[in-house]
Amino acid sequence: MSTNQPLTGSLSRGLVAYLAAALAGYVLAIVFATSANLVNLAGIGARIGVGDALRTYLFDLWGMTPRFTELARYGNVLLIGFAVAFPVAAGVRWLVSRAGSVGPRIAPFLFPLAGAVALGTGLTIMFQQYEVTAVAGARGHGFWAQCVAGAIAGLVFQRVLLKRWAR
Repeated sequence: MSTNQPLTGSLSRGLVAYLAAALAGYVLAIVFATSANLVNLAGIGARIGVGDALRTYLFDLWGMTPRFTELARYGNVLLIGFAVAFPVAAGVRWLVSRAGSVGPRIAPFLFPLAGAVALGTGLTIMFQQYEVTAVAGARGHGFWAQCVAGAIAGLVFQRVLLKRWAR
């Protein structure tokens, strides 16, 4: 991907990329968190069948969806984090594109890094606010799994956004 591609354009381009990234990041984050919880439960002897696991995944996917009546929902935190992180990354990408030979090497990592930082920061703020990990599956290694979900969301954002200009 060239760093010379424009990062400004129609609002719909950015919106489609944002929504695709938010959906991918949300689903991955919830799958990672739920998986961590199920593994931890199995580790203490809980018997979890396939039906129980599937119901748990569906329950968590629905239960953490953004609802604008409750700002502290994980889906809302994800949406807000990405809404801040991706435009900042676009600005940094624009700046590094003018940094000579280093720009093309750094640029592909900026949106994934922004997504990872957005989820990590959101979880950290939630912990500071409530003095407990608000997403149980985000403890320990689960925290890093959430950051990976954010990085993948950033990659989705980048691919959707920049693919549209490649046509």
